[in-house]
Amino acid sequence: MAEAAVIFVLERVADVLAEIHFPKDVRPEIQRLRDELKRMQCFLKDADAKQESDLQVHNWVSDVRNLAFDAEDLIDTYILKIESFKYKKRNFLYRYASTLKARTKIGKDLAAIRTRISDIAISHEAYGIRSIGDGTSHAIANERLLKLRRSTPRGQDKDIVGLEEDIATLVARLVLEDQWRAISIVGMGGIGKTTCAKEVYNHGDVQTFFDCRAWVYVSQQFRTRDILQSIIKQVATRTKDMTKLLEEELEEMLYKLLQGRRYLVVLDDIWSTTAFESLAKAFPSDGSGNKLLLTTRNNYVAQKADAQSLPHELRFRSQEDSWKLLCRKAFTESIDRVCPPQLEEIGQEIAAKCSGLPLAIIVVGGMLSRKRRLSEWQRVLHTIRLLLARDPNGVSAILALSYYDLPYYLKFCFLYLGLFPEDYLFSARKLFRMWIAEGLIPQHGGKMEDVAEEYLNELIDRNMVQVARWSANERVKHCQLHDLMRDLSISKAKAEEFLYIHGNLDTVAPASYHALSRARHHAIYSNGSFSLEESSPNLRSLLFFKVDQIKCQISSYDICTRFKLLRVLELEELRVSYIPRQIGEMIHLRYLGLKHSSIEELPEEIGCLSNLQTLDIAENFSLQTIPDVLWKMKSLRHFYMRASLLAGKLRIDTLQNLQTLSDMHIGSWNEASPANLISLRKLGLKGSFTANRVRIFDSLAKLVSLHSLSLKSADVVFPSLSQLSSLRYVIKLHLSGGIIKLPEPHEFPPNLNQLTLYHSRLDKNPMEILEKLPYLFVLRLKSSSFLGKKLKFSANGFPQLEFLELEFLEFLEALEVEESAMPRIRSLQIVGCRRLQMLPEEIKYVTTLRELVFKEMPGNFLDRLQGEDSHKVQHVPSIVKS
Repeated sequence: MAEAAVIFVLERVADVLAEIHFPKDVRPEIQRLRDELKRMQCFLKDADAKQESDLQVHNWVSDVRNLAFDAEDLIDTYILKIESFKYKKRNFLYRYASTLKARTKIGKDLAAIRTRISDIAISHEAYGIRSIGDGTSHAIANERLLKLRRSTPRGQDKDIVGLEEDIATLVARLVLEDQWRAISIVGMGGIGKTTCAKEVYNHGDVQTFFDCRAWVYVSQQFRTRDILQSIIKQVATRTKDMTKLLEEELEEMLYKLLQGRRYLVVLDDIWSTTAFESLAKAFPSDGSGNKLLLTTRNNYVAQKADAQSLPHELRFRSQEDSWKLLCRKAFTESIDRVCPPQLEEIGQEIAAKCSGLPLAIIVVGGMLSRKRRLSEWQRVLHTIRLLLARDPNGVSAILALSYYDLPYYLKFCFLYLGLFPEDYLFSARKLFRMWIAEGLIPQHGGKMEDVAEEYLNELIDRNMVQVARWSANERVKHCQLHDLMRDLSISKAKAEEFLYIHGNLDTVAPASYHALSRARHHAIYSNGSFSLEESSPNLRSLLFFKVDQIKCQISSYDICTRFKLLRVLELEELRVSYIPRQIGEMIHLRYLGLKHSSIEELPEEIGCLSNLQTLDIAENFSLQTIPDVLWKMKSLRHFYMRASLLAGKLRIDTLQNLQTLSDMHIGSWNEASPANLISLRKLGLKGSFTANRVRIFDSLAKLVSLHSLSLKSADVVFPSLSQLSSLRYVIKLHLSGGIIKLPEPHEFPPNLNQLTLYHSRLDKNPMEILEKLPYLFVLRLKSSSFLGKKLKFSANGFPQLEFLELEFLEFLEALEVEESAMPRIRSLQIVGCRRLQMLPEEIKYVTTLRELVFKEMPGNFLDRLQGEDSHKVQHVPSIVKS
């Protein structure tokens, strides 16, 4: 932890030296500070490894961390003052005198910091802390990370060990009992309740038996309306806007949707009888075999849900199953996952220390997956013994070991995850941008997003973070933390005075006032009333999560005037009508999230945020204009907006770091002179393409970094799309709008990998053209993209296609698949194609299929799959129906 803080301060000092002119007697003081911090860094890794077992070393590391943060605060506050003088309406002499005074003061303050460093540095020998490394280990570690597993696709975890009997028993109870039942899976955290429930939920017999199914996470911080809305979206064919409905209206809506249908609803991670009682009235309890499936740690909750239903209690894994699971997690690179003989004896003992708890076994297995020497496994066993001796709670001790084993560059990243609420699905890309904004990701040739992705992948490989959703090319889209891993993150973060959570209902003890004032990262949850008046003005992150504005005693004006050192400000879904002009003074801000926040205007002062990297103002339907100041924000990397925003000319040609520009109006793009956007990778344009079609495509062809392009036409139909062929760098293409005739294969981008068509209204079989695209990997035909009755897949067509999605093609009645069509297809998803009667007979010859997904399909279609058409799909390992 302290090493990461020192590294970050070193970077800040380097920036200051490079960018700011100091008086002659001040600049050497900053250089000496930098040199002292570099020397201290060599001792920090050894100290970090020892601090858990030595209180004196722990205090030494804490002193170093606090010193580094104090130095950082001095530098950031100084920069803030210097910048503010530029905007004050005073004469030149006053500004010069004020600037000189600030420079002199920081010189003295940094000299005092350097004295503290000298005192701390002298004491390291007394604690037996030795020098490790030369300060370059951070860069070396990132070089190694960038080479990890690029050649091996990452797949979903299929390691289900020791749950086979539980799954069979629960499936039988769900499908064989005719009456309504609330069946509960009970057991302690980490024992596999959710894993077991997922296997049951997706079991073929369960999918066949129930007309509709839904899965919701409840958690401790549940909101009844959110849960009701989630279930409604899963069981309804079409849903209307529910934002203005009361809970009682949502309850009635869900009851009517479920009435007369055989349903299964999973309430995962339900903690209290209050939570169950707030939902129970929405579920019809007739005798048609309807079921609720609960996972809970509380037997009393299970009893209150259904006193006539015996809870299914999960048992700890046997030693045999524990060892098998440990091997599967520790030896992921080998096909048979067999432990080498020289490691087996000590490995068996490590597995035994996990006491049969799957989460502990999985986490230790992830840690061992990076260790292959006997001495390394012996050290792990020795550490486990020491931790268990100090902490009788084997679960927390073993999970803590996974944190201690993290390399220094991942500890901050893991602690940052503790800011997110329980069971929160966090977007990987959003997380990367927050990490980068916080300075947790080092500069690495401009590829910070790539480094951040590898950091997350390493946490996943260590089984400390769970993947919730994957992209088609098996990259992580959304993640979440297991409850126990989140508790670990929060407890360690509070010990490090890293974060504070307002309105938190966790079992983790609340922080003291001192911890509140020192913590630099705060999260605001929806529970309870709170204010930030006692919080330190030195906050670096402030995140809001579905906060009730009435209970939140803070305004956007308060935030902008009180917390001027913020780097990350997330106000998504917080109801704020305006952003004050004072936001222009928050010059350190790097991430500003205003998505769906109801803002009505942005001040011109937002252009003063010269360090801002991410600006998200999407889904603000009351926001009509954007001031033409983006060109000043030279650090901007990701900008999300709404295409209907019309601000006349919106200059962006200076944004050479811009990577993402989402949903921009085509009129603004034509005025933007975008040729200088040399880093732009993802672009979304919306509007009329008729008037300036040639100019638009000419400008797009010059974007050498552009990989992903979305075009949404406001015309009745797109004009000619033949110029798509000039986009030789584009690999992902989304076309939304009418298309009279698809471009010929040679008129598409030559390296096209993924294609999505939406509202294209094609009446001729598009496969005749699309199947000739040589590199097409993913094809999605969305709502109304095809108006014909039959799609035909010809022999040898789609040579590289692996993922095919057909969604809401309302006139589609038949699929025809010729032999040898789609030779690499792995996943087929069909959603809402209500007239489709059956799968073609030839689908049984498509042996590469690994997954079939059917959603909102007619009952006769699903019935055939279980009856007369079952032979067509019996070779497919995973068939999901909902």
